[in-house]
Amino acid sequence: MKSRSRPGWIGVVLLVVLALLALGWWLSDRVDRHRVPVEVSLEAAEEAERKIDRLRSNGEEVQLSGVELSSLFRYRAPVWAVSGVEEADVEMSGDTLTLSGMVATDRLPSHPELDRIRGLLPESSRIEITGQVRPFRTGSAALRIDEVQFAGIPIPSRYYPDVLERIGRRPEPGLDPEALALRLPEGVSTARVEGGRLILTP
Repeated sequence: MKSRSRPGWIGVVLLVVLALLALGWWLSDRVDRHRVPVEVSLEAAEEAERKIDRLRSNGEEVQLSGVELSSLFRYRAPVWAVSGVEEADVEMSGDTLTLSGMVATDRLPSHPELDRIRGLLPESSRIEITGQVRPFRTGSAALRIDEVQFAGIPIPSRYYPDVLERIGRRPEPGLDPEALALRLPEGVSTARVEGGRLILTP
């Protein structure tokens, strides 16, 4: 009796093994689809592009991390770029976005504190622009500026329009003077920052 029942048990074991393998493949596929890159890299830019492709093909809302967005700025210029800002980085917290990067010192407007040390600054220094992403129009969003720092020095708000103009802002109907227009990828209608992620919708 035992020898005749053994093949049946072997079949059950094989079925269990196959089921576990299938479950492992399914779980790994889901992990790959939802993994978030942790370093700015070409691979992170490609992962972000795959998400945007899914938005276009499936009509699903997608989320991009600061690392993915920074990678797009670094590795997918000029489609993703801000004029005059090199080595761009993006950080997001709550509904706030901070764009930072290197800007030529001579691009900055005259400002008493900056003028005192301008001659001591290198040709390029770090700028940090912090604000909220607001709806602007279909295919575009606007970064409404709350704070600007250059070389660690806070810039008064009255200089914001001049600073933005010097890094490529162009006047557009309905665009606040203290806001920077953000072109969205083809197929993306709106964008917002929520929970430290950039949410893109078709």
